[in-house]
Amino acid sequence: MASLAKRYSLWLLAATSLVGYTLLPIFFPLLPHVNRAPLRDIRSFAPSLAGGVAYGLLFLTLYAVYAIAWRRVSNRGASIWPILAAGLLFCIPLLLTYPINATDVFRYFIRGRVTAVYDESALAVPPSAFPQDPYLPLAGEWADESSPYGPLWELLAAAGTILSGQNLLAGVLLFKTVAVVAHLGIGALIWKAGKRQPQAQRAANTLLWTWNPALLSMFAVDAHNDALMIFWLVFGTLLMKRHPLLGFLVAVLAALTKPISLLALPFLFVAHWRELSAGRARLRFLLAAVAGSVLLTAITFAPFGSPLELGIRLLQEASDAVGFSPGVLIILIAQRLGIGLSVDVMTDVGATLGSALFAALAVLLLWRVWRGMHSLRSIAYVFAAYVVTALTFRIWYSTWPFVWLIVSDDKDRRALSASFWFLLTAHLSILIYGHIRTGILAGDFLVAHLIGVPFTFILPIVLAYYYPLQEQESDWRLATED
Repeated sequence: MASLAKRYSLWLLAATSLVGYTLLPIFFPLLPHVNRAPLRDIRSFAPSLAGGVAYGLLFLTLYAVYAIAWRRVSNRGASIWPILAAGLLFCIPLLLTYPINATDVFRYFIRGRVTAVYDESALAVPPSAFPQDPYLPLAGEWADESSPYGPLWELLAAAGTILSGQNLLAGVLLFKTVAVVAHLGIGALIWKAGKRQPQAQRAANTLLWTWNPALLSMFAVDAHNDALMIFWLVFGTLLMKRHPLLGFLVAVLAALTKPISLLALPFLFVAHWRELSAGRARLRFLLAAVAGSVLLTAITFAPFGSPLELGIRLLQEASDAVGFSPGVLIILIAQRLGIGLSVDVMTDVGATLGSALFAALAVLLLWRVWRGMHSLRSIAYVFAAYVVTALTFRIWYSTWPFVWLIVSDDKDRRALSASFWFLLTAHLSILIYGHIRTGILAGDFLVAHLIGVPFTFILPIVLAYYYPLQEQESDWRLATED
């Protein structure tokens, strides 16, 4: 009876969350707005400050229920099936929710048409090259830009566009489904990675990823392809334990999906390479890993041409694009103080200094892995270093470190706690730069940054100190698997 009560208490929390998630497609419906330009966001649906506050309170409530569920599972345990089943239930209403925080999914479909309909390379040719395309208005400000993603993703996007029958709604739902499957797949991989952990800790780690409202928003609502990128990386990492070369090549698929995941590959390589004692074994692994990576790159780039075009595109974006970030706050302060440099010059200097700082941190972390630091934790840190030093920040960047801090199984939970809170503050930051900036701050970007940067990047560290994720001691164990 006690175990049944504990199980039902978890389902009661799941039902409470499901009620909250069911409200989202009511207030942000996808179906009536899927083919309307310009693209919409939270302020389009809820333009008033009260509407923004209501959304923030709903999200905070979902996060609180999620935290309570994590606490109960970390103390009492659960099997994987109710955790994944509840996560799937949460995703059903979210599939019908308009992508209010990132509208990239529409460009996935449009770039898929560049490849599948017009037989051009989405990595080289922008959507604006086809002014007759009926969906071009949905490309928005990115109509003149080619794809920043890898060839594997663009092949999947083309396939998705074909499978949807060139129907936009079907295509959007298909991309959302891919993200949901990847998200739940990562939850299953976290469970697999914790097979030597106590049952309660294993279940808690799985729920920590699967039920996170910020992740569900970015993947099930926004359909962001980071879910698939992270899936390849985590799957490859686990596979490397038994099949090092195969696992590394699976991780390479992440880079061919989204190039930012290249940051993780040197750490996976070095961590395994240092475990090989013989020089010949190291040489064989090096040659096989390089040859396999080159072969995969050649195969996936074959329909799109040279990887150089993608490299140039990413370099331009890294040097020219600026957005909400600590570096931009410094530039805005310098501009307000009247420092005699143009914004372009300050941006170039900021990008150069940020890149140099990131490179130094990455080299330091790689050296520490060579000296024995846990490679998975170092991957979390290198992603975090990129997030802090880059001039551009997008809320889905907050997803990158989280899973590595979960699977690293470190006894010190402070970094995981900070990442847990960072997902929350990053998601709520959209209200600062949207509703609060326009409704209270008269559109002042500097004041919005003065509030938003500490809120997003510093508050998680403070919250991690005062409210860490501490698992309770428990002598309860599941007698059977559900």
